[in-house]
Amino acid sequence: MDPFNSFRDYPILPGHVAILEGVLARALEERNLSIGSEEADQLARRIIKLYQTGVKEPAQLWEMIRTI
Repeated sequence: MDPFNSFRDYPILPGHVAILEGVLARALEERNLSIGSEEADQLARRIIKLYQTGVKEPAQLWEMIRTI
């Protein structure tokens, strides 16, 4: 029996965290936002949500977050 009920239950591995951090850093730099701002928190949540829905490639994450 699989202990995970859905793809959202799987952990984000350290290598994947680095990818997400890179996409976030690029988005923050482009928008001239600081890491502690509410806008930065919203961007981080959106990036993680995209990742959890199956968008794993950094370039694809970047393209999708650029339009938000």
